[in-house]
Amino acid sequence: MKYRLGDLARISSSKRIYAKEYTTSGIPFYRGKEIIELSSGHLVSNKLFISKDRFNQIRSKYNDVPEKDDVLITAVGTIGETYLVKSRDLPFYFKDGNLIKLSKWNRQIVSPEYMYYWLNSYAGKMAIKKITIGSTQQAITIGELSDIELDLPPISEQGKIAQRLSILDVKIDNNKHINANLAA
Repeated sequence: MKYRLGDLARISSSKRIYAKEYTTSGIPFYRGKEIIELSSGHLVSNKLFISKDRFNQIRSKYNDVPEKDDVLITAVGTIGETYLVKSRDLPFYFKDGNLIKLSKWNRQIVSPEYMYYWLNSYAGKMAIKKITIGSTQQAITIGELSDIELDLPPISEQGKIAQRLSILDVKIDNNKHINANLAA
């Protein structure tokens, strides 16, 4: 059945964090670069932080901080790199404009893990490419991303597909760690 991405999840960005709000410790603050590193299975190389007070202020006032199974998508420059938020990464916050967050999934219709894999598939990459704007500095918008249409298999089938792909991801991740240890 065909669905609009905006009907499957809440699509949003973050609240503005200014450079003067960066701190030397606290809650990790990720930009597109850090999300690309995490999505590639690497550690974050450049650690930025915001204060716990600022993070808690955003959480209490807007109830809009990353949670497990949210998907972050790079939206400026390097377009369409995705990251499925894992419990081990929480808490963190992210840069507005550079990243778009898919959250609050309609779990009766869609599995967040399946959507993560769909967004990384050829069909997902082509759908994102079609909505990319700009020639010098490419970008995608929340509105255009919300309007992407896709066919979804039944939720039970989505779970099976996501589970199989997840097993492969774990094997790939393990091989990366083994190679890194061998190189060291």
